[in-house]
Amino acid sequence: MPTDIGIDLGTKKTILLSGSKIILEQPSVVTVNTETWEPICFGEKAYSMIGRTPDSLTTVFPINRGVISDYDIAEKMLKHFMKKSFGNRILKPRVMVSMPIGVTSVQHRSVANAVESAGGRNVCTIEGPVAAAIGLGVDFKKPKGSFIIDIGAGTTDTATISMGGLANCDSVRIASGDFDDAIVRYIRKKYNVLVGLQTAERIKKQIGSVIKRQIELTMRVKGRNLLTGLPVFVEVSSSDIYSAVVDTAHSICTAVKGVIENTQPELVADIMTNGASLTGGGALIYGMPQLLSETLGISVVLDDDPVHSVARGTGIALRKPELLKNSDYQFRSIQELVIN
Repeated sequence: MPTDIGIDLGTKKTILLSGSKIILEQPSVVTVNTETWEPICFGEKAYSMIGRTPDSLTTVFPINRGVISDYDIAEKMLKHFMKKSFGNRILKPRVMVSMPIGVTSVQHRSVANAVESAGGRNVCTIEGPVAAAIGLGVDFKKPKGSFIIDIGAGTTDTATISMGGLANCDSVRIASGDFDDAIVRYIRKKYNVLVGLQTAERIKKQIGSVIKRQIELTMRVKGRNLLTGLPVFVEVSSSDIYSAVVDTAHSICTAVKGVIENTQPELVADIMTNGASLTGGGALIYGMPQLLSETLGISVVLDDDPVHSVARGTGIALRKPELLKNSDYQFRSIQELVIN
């Protein structure tokens, strides 16, 4: 029977962790009845329906840019995921939820309320980069700066962390999902062909690149010809995708650079020595570490398992609360979060 659960509540994916084990990893998608807005299915099944539903059904992403955009659907999704993971064995666990940097108190309470309604007892929210740093094994005992870059689906969070606290940080609403949107726009503009977001995501993963590849790759994809309205195959190259996503990639680099520019000199010296740690699913696009390293002038190391580093960090923090003793991370009930 789990007593503590870590949740990485992402724009595209929700990960549940108990102890040191990933219990569930599902897309943050719900298919609902268009008229009643009642959920029909969740996760992988709902994701497979994107772009394929009749008028009576709608696919919803209840998490937008890392925060809840549809409270009722998010609550039902969390409740479904927790029940699927633990069945009736779950008994009001403590829950630690990762969120983007800079969330408001209202957004904080919204997440806490949704988690409690889904079955949690007390809730603690933690910034994604802090959780990632814990998952990466950063030593919080020493006054030494660590630089974390977390590229998710909806936000890119960047933070300089020292002794378990945020020395300087920023969150921008540019991330991996924007690569997908850019690919759709580029193919539409160049080839007069419309492809879906799922197809764009596959293109990004297979031949996507934020630096020019030495060997050209191509991929044949299906879409709808905008001139004839008929289905058509189109062959896209890695050079095409580089042209599509390079501006978005440079926007991410500029945002990351801004955090370093506003960091104290002593911490910058530590960053120059230790380099930066890169994590998040968006970091997996080909060439992202190299592009960031060239932009920042420091070494950038991609985590071995960037998709799960935040969730892994929440699990470690639950087992070792002393890691967060220098910051105000407390488990609170929703009543304690209400503004008087």
